Amino acid sequence: MTVAHNHAPALDHERPVEDTVVLGARTIRSGTDPATLSLFDDKIWHLKPAHPDAHLRVPPLHWERYPTPMVAAFKAFFLAALNHPYPPGPGSQRPGERVSVGTLPYWFYDLRVFATWMIDHGISQICEATDRDLDLYRAHVHALARQAGRKADLLQVVRTFWLFGEHLPADAQLRTGYPWNGTATKDLVPGTSTGFENKTPRIAADTMETLLAWALRMAEVLGPDILAARLEQRSLDNGDHPSQADYTGTLGRRLPILLDRLRADGACLPGKPGGGINFGAVLRMVAIPEDKRGGITPSQKRMLEQSGIPVADDTYLGCVTGTIDGRPWRSRPITVAELPTLVRLLYAACFTVVCYLSGLRPGEALNLTRGCRDRDPDTGELLIIGRRGKGFDRNPLAPDDKPDSRPWVVVEPVHAAIGILESLDTQRYLFPASAHSAHAARPNEHNARSTAMIARDIEDFVAWVNATFHHGDSAPPIPPDPTKHLHATRFRRTLAYLIVRRPRGLIAAALQYGHVSTKITTNYAGRSDTSWTNDLAVARLEMVLEQIDDDTFRLAAGEHISGPSADHYRDRVHHGTRFAGRVITGVRNAERILAQLDPNIHHGDGMTCVWRPETAACRQAKLDVGLPAGDQPDETDCRSHCANLAFTDRDIQQQEQHAQQWEAAANDPLAPTPLRDRAAALAERTRAIIHRHNTVGPTTPTEGA
Repeated sequence: MTVAHNHAPALDHERPVEDTVVLGARTIRSGTDPATLSLFDDKIWHLKPAHPDAHLRVPPLHWERYPTPMVAAFKAFFLAALNHPYPPGPGSQRPGERVSVGTLPYWFYDLRVFATWMIDHGISQICEATDRDLDLYRAHVHALARQAGRKADLLQVVRTFWLFGEHLPADAQLRTGYPWNGTATKDLVPGTSTGFENKTPRIAADTMETLLAWALRMAEVLGPDILAARLEQRSLDNGDHPSQADYTGTLGRRLPILLDRLRADGACLPGKPGGGINFGAVLRMVAIPEDKRGGITPSQKRMLEQSGIPVADDTYLGCVTGTIDGRPWRSRPITVAELPTLVRLLYAACFTVVCYLSGLRPGEALNLTRGCRDRDPDTGELLIIGRRGKGFDRNPLAPDDKPDSRPWVVVEPVHAAIGILESLDTQRYLFPASAHSAHAARPNEHNARSTAMIARDIEDFVAWVNATFHHGDSAPPIPPDPTKHLHATRFRRTLAYLIVRRPRGLIAAALQYGHVSTKITTNYAGRSDTSWTNDLAVARLEMVLEQIDDDTFRLAAGEHISGPSADHYRDRVHHGTRFAGRVITGVRNAERILAQLDPNIHHGDGMTCVWRPETAACRQAKLDVGLPAGDQPDETDCRSHCANLAFTDRDIQQQEQHAQQWEAAANDPLAPTPLRDRAAALAERTRAIIHRHNTVGPTTPTEGA
């Protein structure tokens, strides 16, 4: 990104001059020709150069759509919004912060309704509008056949226009009081929702788990074959494939060399699905440049047809090396016709892996560029470096500043998927606007895949997997989501929901999200993006409430509890039932209630930890060897003598399964003696836990249950 300094912003209260650059005070994308930037007097204002997101389409402002008498005044307003932060004033604005470039097209549409209404009511200049006119306009908006939220937007933008009056020429100012002063934003339109609830639906667990599993399989197993075919085709097109080294001179000299090689290798001529030789592929094989591949003569065609060399039923690239369930994933190599679709589906699979497992917003993932992989030199954590995707332009950058970048802590499959993407193409963006050919309207060098297109790609990936690997009457490999179609904005909420519901999920979530939070805080000097943890806080609260409800019901029904922390378990579950419920309007509320309500009971594999740090054996073990001690249990270091352990009937069912497995291992005559002895000891210890649990009397049902 660079800053355009061609023209200084117009002075306040003066009419902007015609050649004022409308993005003169904004950071513009690198590579933008300053001569192409829109001027104040232009009929169309292009704002995209000031928006760094390569995946978005930022609509231009077409001023011919505004009533002619109002154009100059509203142009002055939009220039002021580009040049100045929100002015202080009443309402819920952000004084000192700048308007996002992406917001301006929405204001443009909404203010056009206001401008048209004024002209229709005999108001030719904005300064002529009165408080009564504003009341009439509010009544007009109420009567429109639009949703309440959109009506509120139409009114709120008028308030914003009023706030910027200090930067406008006198005839462009609203000389009224603050519009509808005394009326709260939520009351401007009855029925307007002002809650903070995230209504993005999660993806069903069965759908998300299988989608991720097949995306990983696509990237790790099928991807290398698709990549090899893509690279072979690119190399043949460029004329630098090793098999093309000896082809020189005219086509007449090259064809005999090709035929001799095919005979020697027992290979086939490339064919077409309907039969016949694929002459275009032949020209590609002998390194004829793409712009000269139409020049094969009838005699040369006859030479190929009468050569006696068999013709394949299609034109194939590469070979099949990947296997699924021990068998090749397809019976024949990839054809030239299939390759573009498979490449697009590979992009979709890699996007699913990168976006879901990292927790990035879809736009943040789509804007990742080559070389974004990194590793923390101190901790060894795998990182990807990208640009924050929210609030990027609320504060202006100095001319020498670089746009904000930030790291995300990720796992190895994310790095592996990015490696495939970097090999698929040489474009700047990992997810270019077009995976196959240049797009005139959105060239790859400046544009990434849009969210709408990547959503379509993911749907096509699911359909392809289900059509290709669905056998007989069995369930489809990726079951449909019962709520709605899949799109990437649902990934973040789904990740938070699923991670806390896994065994040790809260611990894993605390580690993963904690690392990310630390990185953000370090690199942003306090300007952290907390939305990544917002979904986690709500998901944790939901999970804890569900767990308390389930534990309370089972305990009241007489579930047996044994172990050194059995009494602590009953006390905490009983205390948790006191929560009567309340409305959650923000993440801070969820975090506060979670801190007050969480019984800190962790159900694990065949055991339950009633966490108390002072008696936690896993914590003390870390302290003994000089390691930092956390504030959550570590089941991987659980000790059988720990005072925090309790066992429910659910745990004993799992312990019974473990005992049977250990006993089978202890009686395996093919196993080495040390392994059999260890299995026998573990089986004995497990049976002792089961025996102690079964000798404890039933828990007395809670009174009144």
